[in-house]
Amino acid sequence: MIVRIKLFIISMMRRLGVWKLYLSLCDIVADFQVILCKRRYARHVARLQNKPKDEKVRVLFIVSEIAKWKEQKLYEEMERSGVIEPIVGLSAWNMQNEYYCSNEELVKTHCRAEEFFDRLGVRHIRTVKVENGKRVFTDLSDYSPDIVFYTEPWGPCKKQDPWTVSKYALTLYVPYFTPNYGILEWDCHLIFHRQLHGYFCLNEAWGRVYEESLNTRPHSVRFIPVGHPGLDFFSKAADSSDVAGYVIYAPHFSIPDPQDENQSERYSTFDWNHEEILEYAKRHPEFKWVFKPHPLLKKMVVRTGLMSKEKQAEYYAEWARIGIVCEDGDYQELFVRSRAMITDCGSFLTEYGATGKPVIHLICADNRVKPIFLMRDLYDTYYQVHDLREMKAVFKDVLEEGNDPMRDRRRKEADRAGIVNSNASSEIVKFIKDMAGRNSTNA
Repeated sequence: MIVRIKLFIISMMRRLGVWKLYLSLCDIVADFQVILCKRRYARHVARLQNKPKDEKVRVLFIVSEIAKWKEQKLYEEMERSGVIEPIVGLSAWNMQNEYYCSNEELVKTHCRAEEFFDRLGVRHIRTVKVENGKRVFTDLSDYSPDIVFYTEPWGPCKKQDPWTVSKYALTLYVPYFTPNYGILEWDCHLIFHRQLHGYFCLNEAWGRVYEESLNTRPHSVRFIPVGHPGLDFFSKAADSSDVAGYVIYAPHFSIPDPQDENQSERYSTFDWNHEEILEYAKRHPEFKWVFKPHPLLKKMVVRTGLMSKEKQAEYYAEWARIGIVCEDGDYQELFVRSRAMITDCGSFLTEYGATGKPVIHLICADNRVKPIFLMRDLYDTYYQVHDLREMKAVFKDVLEEGNDPMRDRRRKEADRAGIVNSNASSEIVKFIKDMAGRNSTNA
């Protein structure tokens, strides 16, 4: 109800012409804040360098859900360093408010996350709890972090956003998604991004694009080209001979939403092909199927009226009966041992591309976003599908007959795009050690 009231107030402000004035004032405040953030971070770097060498650098990862955990190799690399002490803090972003995720669902999400991290041997804590029907967020300073490491930008609460955290710790960021279409509004233009200390990006070319796009705006963030931790696992995937033959279906959540006139992204093709793909999977048990939906898909099929809650549950259950349903972030081994991916999800266009294997790209007719020049040539090597007729033909050619005429060109373009042979985890650990004065020459 609170969210609906806020949306009504925003709507009225727009109608009354107050909205632009409000946004201008917000921008002025944000510009002032980033200037202060930059000064604070300089002090924190100096403090970190003066920290006793027998004390480890404390890193607190902020994670909202396990499907977005792409930092397992980075976490392990930090533990092996002997210099860094990592821990995961389970939280919730503003996007996960009661309108999208009830308190009951949030508790279940965190229980699943705790089981997941226990299985991986990752230390974790909860930084938000539900008391008397309300969400109570912990001040992250209670954990005395030297660095707070964000993994997504979607509106952390005021107690845990970069502006507040900059008062007592450095802030670093690597997005859970690999860079894809290059929508700068979401990739680097949010107030969240501008108030960071460091943003680990894919390579120097992406760093230049981000930096140049922010040249006219005050920002404390520096862009550090390292690769992406989510790609580290795939460095030898293209040469893997241990193929189990998985076919992965990974649908995005952005179904056209009649309740959202300003819907910013429309990648999803789920509304016109989900039944046909499920039926195709049932007819082809010779493939090992993996259903890897976006974590928001469950909510959106109900919200948009595409499915009832019962129909959605049955759809997922049908996939579980014929294959694997993967809803967490521990999927890299499935990708490596697969034969192809069917997807309309932007991030996986890059991430799975690092495996060197065929991508069947489902194209949404409503998608007006074109891929940035850094990824355009790679995406052109994917097998594009615009309708059911094309889908059936491509499935027969690529999946059933095993044809892959784009193979060599695709792997060449993946290399040019900088998404193969990633060693981001080691590079990030090296950056932190150097920043803290803990490298091998002076540790």
